[in-house]
Amino acid sequence: MRFLIFIATVVIFATSAQAQDNLSGRFLFRVVEQSEVYADTLSALIKGRGDIPNWVRNMVSRGGYVAMGSSRETVDGKPMERFMACQAGHCPDSQLHVLFSADGKHAVMRVVDKDKGEVFLGDPSDAEKAALIAPDD
Repeated sequence: MRFLIFIATVVIFATSAQAQDNLSGRFLFRVVEQSEVYADTLSALIKGRGDIPNWVRNMVSRGGYVAMGSSRETVDGKPMERFMACQAGHCPDSQLHVLFSADGKHAVMRVVDKDKGEVFLGDPSDAEKAALIAPDD
């Protein structure tokens, strides 16, 4: 009986660690391509926004951007995944950071563009803003 409890405990911890490991090292274009939840959340975030660059508005339906591997962040005690992307050929001039909740149903974004300025999408909390502004590792 103790052995079964031990095995169950190991499986639970391994599953939990694996789920948390899935919140880093991923690429935004791949996550959006493979997850309808993430794609829908991102689409809702950017839909109809005239104050962001075209490449951002079109990022769900088209490529044309460079994506860096995601990082796991803890924001207000909750695990989140932080992605960075930039316009191909113009990374210093037009980039974004987006934070997704672990389930992909909540996202906030910061877009920084040479021509359009800085824009926050999704009404981020102060803690989410801090995570969006934090420098990349």
